[in-house]
Amino acid sequence: MTLAATGRTALSAIIANETLFPRVKDKDLAAAARKLTRKQIIAAGLTRQDLLAIKTAIGADVFDGALHELSPHHIKLLAKRLDPTAPEIEVNTGSSALAHVQQILSDQAPNEPSTPAEPASAPTPKNKYLGRKAFRTGR
Repeated sequence: MTLAATGRTALSAIIANETLFPRVKDKDLAAAARKLTRKQIIAAGLTRQDLLAIKTAIGADVFDGALHELSPHHIKLLAKRLDPTAPEIEVNTGSSALAHVQQILSDQAPNEPSTPAEPASAPTPKNKYLGRKAFRTGR
């Protein structure tokens, strides 16, 4: 067996020669697949169709595992990239952004915009009283 010149051929050699690598288990390969998938998911320029193609290629379990392992920052960026018109309330935390991405990647038609729960109205002005120290500390 010769030395592999690239990572792709090295991984192929490990998979093809399982007897030479008895300690490499399926969970190790799944972890490597999730790590590579995470790297691809956070790549700029991917569309909904690209992510669905990746999900189909590697399987829903590995894809969903990679989504859940994304940092809150990356999942919020992904949600805003997939749906720039999303209300801020849907993508302001990691868990809500993850739910929004999962909804986008579900069987929902791509042309259906996400509908807010209530009609958009004029933004409410900030209450200056809430920023006062006495209000925050109770004194």
